[in-house]
This record gives sequence, structure tokens and C-alpha cells, in this order.
Amino acid sequence: MRQIEGTVVTYERNGEFVLTNKFLAVNAQAPPPHRPQTATPLPSLFRYVDNDLLRRRAEHDRPLYGHSICSACGKQNSAATTKSTYLPLTCGCWMHYRCFIGHVAYQKPHLRRYPKDCCPACGMQLFIWEGIVALTLAERTNVLMPDAKFTPHEAYVDENTGVYVASDKTQYESDCALISALIHSHFLALFELGAPESRFADGSPDLTACYYAVLADLDSYGRPRSKWLTFSRDKKQDGEMSVGFLLFGMLVALKMRGFLNVYHAAIVGTEGWADFENAREGLQRRILADVRGEGWSWGANGHV
Repeated sequence: MRQIEGTVVTYERNGEFVLTNKFLAVNAQAPPPHRPQTATPLPSLFRYVDNDLLRRRAEHDRPLYGHSICSACGKQNSAATTKSTYLPLTCGCWMHYRCFIGHVAYQKPHLRRYPKDCCPACGMQLFIWEGIVALTLAERTNVLMPDAKFTPHEAYVDENTGVYVASDKTQYESDCALISALIHSHFLALFELGAPESRFADGSPDLTACYYAVLADLDSYGRPRSKWLTFSRDKKQDGEMSVGFLLFGMLVALKMRGFLNVYHAAIVGTEGWADFENAREGLQRRILADVRGEGWSWGANGHV
């Protein structure tokens, strides 16, 4: 039981409602440790950062009175260890951009006050967290992803790559090694006896079919396993896949593109290559469509 001062509406005999300030005794429960945001669909982490935070450039580095201390690191807005834009989250809390990215990248739940899809200060749920999006933002911001070590009981030898997986980093490397191996094997399969004939006039291999075969194999192997590459497989309300799902597809496409450029440069410029590039660019447009949203603008001024 505690007292609070509030405005109370009382009904007087003359038929009028009167506002009066009174001290009231109320039963006050402790605020919940986590305040989910359920009024509207939550944005992806990518959209939240690039659309909801970085495009509000007029508010950057201009904290409201009483908000000059970063809610994440506890330092003054101008005293960050590494220079960083100081910006408001949509919940009203302020923090350095690099501190925010560090929060969404950090993965030790026993050292966290709130889940990583929430504001670290007030606990309001702000976005949909996906590991591959956090990794993309961390690399873009030069923030290191934490490399949690596995216990001896958790460590294992990957049955597909032979890699001894004993940490988040080695698990990520094992997933990437499998992607590269599948790209190589499926590309060579295009030239084996009995392979389907080319559907292109110049007789070039069907690289797009090769790409989708790699994705199908990865799915059948239950990949990715890495926390750094996790994504949601649930469709959004508009029927589109999550941006994390699309980013994983882009990761595979870029690895395949790099493989072809380095080891099979003669294929660049063929009809098969052009078809594959069209598919990759279409995937890129789908990612941008998720990120942009209403009022989207390219990047943000200042240091992030």
C-alpha cells in the first residue's frame, strides 16, 4: 500500500463533475520485468534500426532534459568510449547506437536484465530478434559478436563437415563450411553425365537451379545451427518471409557468387549467370522492402 497524488473526478450535488487533487491509498504492484509490445506487429530488427531509429536524424545527439545518460552504458551522451550517435529508442529511452547494437548482439541470458528483443533499460519489446540480422548489424557497426564457449557436454563434431564445434564462432564456421561444400558439389553436378540440359540458348549451366538445390540441402540438414545465423521461419501477416530468412538466402547467394567469380570466372556474363544475378537482385529488393517502410531514407548522418 502506498500513497499517490492524482486527479479524481467527483460528482457534486449540483450535477457537475469536479476535478480535485487528492492523495489516494492504492495497492501498487511491482512493474513487470518485461513489457511486451502487442498493439501493432513488431518490426524486424533490421527495419527497426534502419527505418525507426536511423532515419530520425533530426533527433540524434539532442537528448531531452534528463536523458543525457546512456541507458545502456551509463555514460554521458558525449562521453562514449567510441564515438557514436546518441539516439532515442521508440520506447523513449536514450542510448548510444553502438551500445544498442552491442545489446542486441550479446547472447548471455544470465547476464541480461531483459531479452535481447527489448529495451535494456525499460524492458519494452521493440522488434523481432534474429541472429543473422544481429550479426549483419554488428559487422556493419564493427561490434564483435560474443563468442560463447560450449561446455564439454555441449561440444560436438559436425557430422557433415568434420569440424569440432566448441563455441558460437566454430558453429558459425561449420555452417559456412557446409554452405561452401554444397555450392561446390552442386555446381559440379551440373556438368555430370545425365544432368539436365541447359535451358539457355548459350548452353550455360542453370546456376539458379544450383542455388535452390543448395538451399534445399541446407534445409534438409537442419541448417543453420549457429546462433549467429538463426532466423524465423514464420511468415509475416503480408505473407512474406522474415527478413532473417531472406538474409540467409542472400548469404548463400553471395558465397556462391564469390565461388564462381574466383574459380569459374568464364561463366560470368553467360545467360545462366544473368539469370542467377536477377534472382539475387530480386532477393535484395525483398530485403529492402522489409527494411524501408514508410518514410524510409538512406542511412543516417554522423557516426554510428
